[in-house]
Amino acid sequence: MRDTWYPVLESKRLGRRPVGITRLGRELVLWRDARGQPVAQDAACPHRGADLSRGRVVGGCLECPYHGMRFAADGACVRVPCEGKARPIRADLRVKGYAVRESLGLVWLWWGEHRSELPPLPWNHELPGVGAGTCTATLTWNVPFARVMEGNLDLHHFPFAHRRWALGMGTWLDPYTARLEGDVIHTHGVLREDDGKPWDGRSGFAAEIKVLFPHLVLARFGGLTQALIAATPIDAEHTWVVFRYRNGLPIVGGLVAWFLVRSELWLIQPEDYALLRDSAPRHPSREDFHLVRADAGIALWFRLYERRLEAQPR
Repeated sequence: MRDTWYPVLESKRLGRRPVGITRLGRELVLWRDARGQPVAQDAACPHRGADLSRGRVVGGCLECPYHGMRFAADGACVRVPCEGKARPIRADLRVKGYAVRESLGLVWLWWGEHRSELPPLPWNHELPGVGAGTCTATLTWNVPFARVMEGNLDLHHFPFAHRRWALGMGTWLDPYTARLEGDVIHTHGVLREDDGKPWDGRSGFAAEIKVLFPHLVLARFGGLTQALIAATPIDAEHTWVVFRYRNGLPIVGGLVAWFLVRSELWLIQPEDYALLRDSAPRHPSREDFHLVRADAGIALWFRLYERRLEAQPR
C-alpha cells in the first residue's frame, strides 16, 4: 500500500552507526546526520553497489565502506577520494532517499509519491508512546502482510489457538460490531459463555480493536490497558511487526506492560505465527474465504485492501 507512513525501526536501534534493513521490498540504510535526525536511503552505493550500511558516518555524511565516497542526507555525493578534491563530482552520483520522521519511539518512512507537503503521522496523539507504563517488542515473521493484518482483527480465535492460556474464556462472540469510517475499521466484541442470554454488560472478555488502514492497530482491553500493533511489509513474503503495551496502573503499570509483552513473545505470538505461517493460500483474497459474522472486521479490511490495490498504478 503506497502513500502511507510505515514504522520501519525502533528509534533506540538507530545510534551512531548505520543500520541496514529490508522494508517494503527495498534494501535500506538508516543513519543519523550531524543534528541527530534520521536519514533513510537505498543501501546500494550508486557508484558500484556496495552496501552502505557497512559504512560509517563521518562529518554528518554517510561514507561508503568500499571506496570512501561520502553522501549527504539529501543523497548528494560530496566526496570522491580517488578523484581528488579539485575535480567536480558528477551530479548523478547520488543515492535515492526517503522521507522519514521520528515519533513515539519509532522511525517512520513515507512510502509513496513525492509531495511538497507530506501528511502528518497517523494517530500521532492517540497511539501509546514510549515511557512510563509501556513496553515494546518487535518480530520478523515469515508471513505475508495481509495475513498478519487478518490475524490482528481476529478476536474469536483466542479460546482455541491459545487454549492453554485462555482458561475459562468463553467462545461465543456476542455482542460484536464492526463498522468502517473513512480509513478506520472499528470493532468491539465480547467473548463469553454461550448461555443464550443477552450480555449483562460485565461478564466475559471485552476488546475494542481499531485499525487505521492499512497497518496500524490500536486495541483496548478494559479501561487501563492499550496495545499498539503495527505491521510493515519486509517483502512479499515477510512482515516486520512492532507491538507495544501501555498500562495505566500507578507505580506498577510498567511492570504489567512488561509482563504482557513477555507473554506475547513467549506464549501468544508463537502460536499465532505457526497458524498464520501455514495458512493457505499465503496471499488470499476475499474469494478464498467463507467468512462468518465474527469475521466482519476482516471482511472490511480485505475490501479496502483489494480496492486500493486496484487503484494503485501498475
